[in-house]
Amino acid sequence: MGRAGWRLRVGVEPAGRVRWRGAGRRSPSGAEPLMAERRLPGLAAAPGVAGGAVWRVGPVEAGAHSGDRTAELARARAALARAGDELTALAARLRADGATEQADIVETGVLMAADPALDAAVEAAIARGRAAPQAILEACDELADTLAAIDDPVLAARADDVRSLGRRAASERSTPTGEGPFVLVAQDLGPADVAELDERVAAIALAAGGPSAHAAVIARGLGLPMVVGVGAPLLELADGTSLAVDGDRGEAVVEPSVAPPSVSRTRVAASGPAVTRDGVRIRILANAVGPAEVRVALAAGAEGVGLLRTELAFLDAVAWPDEAAHRRMLEPVLELLGTRTATVRVLDFGGDKTPPFLRGNDARGIALLLGAPDALAAQLRAIGAAEGTRVLLPLVRGPEDVDAVRASTTAPLGAMIETVAAAARVDAIAAAADFLSIGTNDLTADVLGADRFAPGDVATHDPRVLAQIARIGEAAQAHGRVLEVCGESASDPRMIPLLVGLGVTELSVGAARVEETHARVSALDVAACVELARAAVAAPSTADVERLLGEAGH
Repeated sequence: MGRAGWRLRVGVEPAGRVRWRGAGRRSPSGAEPLMAERRLPGLAAAPGVAGGAVWRVGPVEAGAHSGDRTAELARARAALARAGDELTALAARLRADGATEQADIVETGVLMAADPALDAAVEAAIARGRAAPQAILEACDELADTLAAIDDPVLAARADDVRSLGRRAASERSTPTGEGPFVLVAQDLGPADVAELDERVAAIALAAGGPSAHAAVIARGLGLPMVVGVGAPLLELADGTSLAVDGDRGEAVVEPSVAPPSVSRTRVAASGPAVTRDGVRIRILANAVGPAEVRVALAAGAEGVGLLRTELAFLDAVAWPDEAAHRRMLEPVLELLGTRTATVRVLDFGGDKTPPFLRGNDARGIALLLGAPDALAAQLRAIGAAEGTRVLLPLVRGPEDVDAVRASTTAPLGAMIETVAAAARVDAIAAAADFLSIGTNDLTADVLGADRFAPGDVATHDPRVLAQIARIGEAAQAHGRVLEVCGESASDPRMIPLLVGLGVTELSVGAARVEETHARVSALDVAACVELARAAVAAPSTADVERLLGEAGH
């Protein structure tokens, strides 16, 4: 997909080349000492590691008011109309490429550009003496602050989109000079900003923003490493500074002593299925929201999709999606997959993924859907039962949940085990389902009594969590069921040998992690993993598990 140039005023030193520097070393000429490596912590938003020269997107210069309020207002309205036209064209390109979910997100900006409330705020800012660009920025910031102050994740994401619209409408067009690669550095971004990035951009680092914002959704879909919430020090970096982005650990590294791997949007596929050294095949699948991530994953060698998150396409819905809406969302993905595995999770609404029409409803997962049988039936009809298609049920409580859905579809049914209560009934669930899937993020939080959305490391390798996974693995083996893991731990280097040793036969990972996970699995010996996992489950603490992993070379 071609991309238009960036919209904001930027400056990059002409060479545009990265010079990787080590602490205490001198430049090749032997002249001045090179700067030491410095780490800036943030939050992981899109996986992967990449680096390049800083391409800094700064604030727009204030400019002067012409003195003619009517002329300034006309100028501001023309800029907003232009921005709306650009977003319309971008959405059309995305939709033509099959990126329906990304196009839907971008199109929200078109509606915002014509919002009467925004127009009134711009007019008020101009009346206060602001020039058109600053009036647009102030009006968009005011509206975004109002949305962000509402305790609702959907509206918080809209706040980022409004600010993105303001920057687009108030800015000049520019692109970085040089060959790249570049790391785009900014206060924050909107989804359209990311969707049309120059191909030379290898990664993104934001001073603000959040991992669940729509910009992060787009970045993950395109396989661009991204870190957010880094703070003000990030914005102090000069253009051209060497910067690495670690989207796995959630940090930006200034003047890294070791050059990170280069990132290409077109990946080299892993060679064949992942097979361990002692001949055991472990299927590597991908987690996805839409077709962009599927393309990246398949190019990297994924055997299909192990988790298609359908609910993210409907977080703004004002009612349950009908069959036609589900088909529009699914068709671009299923077309790309053909007869490969397509594991479609039915709507996993609830908690942080609650659309407007469900606010105040505390039900979640399959329990929520079973309370709306017509809505569930509509989605199941849209999914169908073509070769390779599987249906995944979120937050299964017991075999009765699987049985209740069985009457409405002939597709293979998978049960997600995400709670201690479900793990306690996993033998009966395994008997009722066609395959099992472990949502390790939720399961870990439930076992440890933790907040899965809190920043920081999630200790899935805690022996208490491993004991629950072991129980699930035993049930899957006893009933001859495939056991998949689709949580973040599926690509965690610490967890992969433990999961394989506990009986996991499929790992569903982010598109950007397919190659790395394939390589790690291919280097394993399952017999050794079984012994390691047994010792880890019996270990007294997480620290002891880490010691075992270190001794085993993992």
